[in-house]
Amino acid sequence: MAKEVGEPPKVAVKTQGAIYLAGLFSNSMSDVASVVLPLWLASMDVSTAVIGLVVGAKHLLPLLFAIHGGSLIDRLGARRVMLVCAAISVAVLPLFPVYAWVPLILLLQMINGLVSSMCWMVAQASFGRVLHGHPVYAGPFAFSLRMGSFIGPPLAGLAWDVYGVWGGFGVLTVWAMGMFVSGFALPRSDDPVLAHKIELADLAPRMSDYKAAFALALVPAMFLVLIISVFRIAASSIQDSFYPVYLTSIGLSGAQIGLLITLSSAVAAASALSVGRATQIFDPLWLLIVMSIGSIVAIGITPLFTSIVMLGIIAVVRGFCMGLSQPLMLSLLVGAAERNAQGLGVALRTTANRAAAAVTPMTMGVVAAIFGLQASFLVVGGALLGGMALVVIYVRRTAIDREV
Repeated sequence: MAKEVGEPPKVAVKTQGAIYLAGLFSNSMSDVASVVLPLWLASMDVSTAVIGLVVGAKHLLPLLFAIHGGSLIDRLGARRVMLVCAAISVAVLPLFPVYAWVPLILLLQMINGLVSSMCWMVAQASFGRVLHGHPVYAGPFAFSLRMGSFIGPPLAGLAWDVYGVWGGFGVLTVWAMGMFVSGFALPRSDDPVLAHKIELADLAPRMSDYKAAFALALVPAMFLVLIISVFRIAASSIQDSFYPVYLTSIGLSGAQIGLLITLSSAVAAASALSVGRATQIFDPLWLLIVMSIGSIVAIGITPLFTSIVMLGIIAVVRGFCMGLSQPLMLSLLVGAAERNAQGLGVALRTTANRAAAAVTPMTMGVVAAIFGLQASFLVVGGALLGGMALVVIYVRRTAIDREV
């Protein structure tokens, strides 16, 4: 049974476009990096365990400081936070190929992981506070996110094939510059008026922010959205880490790998535009659950195929599921938090996601080292499906879907 969705708030097209642009660059940064970083690490002849460690390292600082970052967004303003974080990303990314030493790579990865994550949190918080997370806006917002993923990976793959390491990281740096430029387009009016100049004390973590976040996490609707988000992002982290490594192992080029990721993103962009209509027909929560399961299955069965045609079909299925599930996730998240706590709500989701995204590549790297790369897809994918089965049982036995 579908739930009735209210009328969308009236928001100027210019303001909508600014938020969509911020989401385009910040969200797709991870997709562009998912082509460049694993290929670069594989070319250095490091082990699968090290690849998993480096890829997972970008999630460590967001895991620890996302709640603090969300409170900063609510307290200081989305635009201010994005401009500072994007500038740091622009400065850090060109340093990767200069200092090809694993310990330093880990440090740079953690720094860039934090600031790029903050930019993505800003885009989500702006979506919730300005656009109210309405499905009418969720579709175009998700479409813009997917367009970034549609454009970025093939550019990165082509740049890698033609110019090598510097070409790949050059595209990443351009993407960081896009985040910085889009920060200027965010509405100034959404930033709170500050009573004084920003001081060091304003940037320090506050225990009260963490208490408020954990209290929000205990709200049943928020808790369920967070749990589903964890399993969904864990499946995505497989694509961000060992998916390109597997495709390389069967002989695909960087351009072909980028093409597969782009194909998935193109389908996702198209399916995202249908979310408004879909929520009028199906219950949003159950639709989110089914699409999340579909995306896990699609990535989990990847190593069963070597034909680029079959891999393309799987990419289409995964893209369709991801395209519908992302705006549903964002809208349900907005509905579970108050308008003045959107940064905190996004921070909770980010914290949960980063925990899953940090653990999954590391676990998968160890499994791959013991049982082989192909087996690791099936083992990790099966574990994620088991988690989603528990979610289905929980929702069927409670009234939680009526509370979201």
